[in-house]
Parts: sequence; C-alpha cells; structure tokens
Amino acid sequence: MKTREIIVTASPLSEVKSLVEKTKTSGLLMAVLLMVLLVPLNGMASSQRYVLEFNDSQIRGHKGETATLFLKKSLKHQYPGAEISNMELRRVVLVAKSKMGWGGAQLQVGKRTTPMHQVEGHPKYFYKNKPKTFDRVSFRNPSNDSRGPWQVDLKGHFIVRKVILEVEDHSWSRRHHTGWRRSNW
Repeated sequence: MKTREIIVTASPLSEVKSLVEKTKTSGLLMAVLLMVLLVPLNGMASSQRYVLEFNDSQIRGHKGETATLFLKKSLKHQYPGAEISNMELRRVVLVAKSKMGWGGAQLQVGKRTTPMHQVEGHPKYFYKNKPKTFDRVSFRNPSNDSRGPWQVDLKGHFIVRKVILEVEDHSWSRRHHTGWRRSNW
C-alpha cells in the first residue's frame, strides 16, 4: 500500500493577513457594486421647480362658487417643453392674497383634495403691489400618484401672483428603463 506524503508549509503571518485583507476588500467592493446596481431607477428622478406666473391676476368665483387654477394647463402653456406625463407632483406653493383675509384655497390632484387653507389679506393692502402683502400657502400632494387634474380651487376674491410647483421628473428613468421591458407583454 502506497502512502502519499503531503507537505504543508506554514505561511508567514503577514501573507495570511494580506490574503484576509484582499478578501475583505474584494467583498466590500462587490457589496458596493451590488448596491449601486440594485438602486431603483426612480431614485434617478430629478427634483425640479416650476414657477407659474399669474401676474397679479384678480380671480374670484361667480356668485360665491369656487374659481379654479388649472395647473397642468398653465404648466403646458408656460413651459411647452415640459413632459408632464413623467412628473410626480410633490408640493404646491400658492402666492396670493384675499381681499378680506377670509379666502380659502385647496389643492386637488386626481380625485383627492387637501383641506381648505385660509389665504390672508386685508382690504387696505389688496391693490398694493408689495411682496409683503402676499400670503404663501403650501400644499402637499394629497394623492399617492399624480394622475388626473392638478388644480387649486379658490373661494373668495383673490389676487394671485404665482404658483410654484415642486415635482420629481421621472423622464430619465422611464426613458432608460423602457429598454428593459418587453413590448409584447
């Protein structure tokens, strides 16, 4: 019966440490690479602000009814190149004043609306052009998505200076993600 001799040489401690460090480093690099590759594409969305100018327009509803600011329509008109279908509405800031200080405003996105917010104002300053006379009312998107109308409903007599839209633009992720989908599903 033949026996084989196996000779095991002991590696110096420094070589063992070096091997362990290389393994840790390559494992760390693999973990970082996996995290970068697994980041959802919606994380690639860019936040943008659009300022819709209403140029101190006087707005009031007819016989006590609400007046409506159609935000998507205004966005298309003032920013013709904007891809609204790729946007997720996050926040709306209304810069306006009401004549008596009792005006109310609410944001509607799709079928959901925010509660009515009071818009400050005073008859003495209603026709003054100074920025300090305008109230800023902030709304969060009340819906889980941004499909359907985006509009601000106003109850009362207002002067509207501008509306600021904060959106996330998903056009990059949709443009690059569509290549991964099968078109005949």
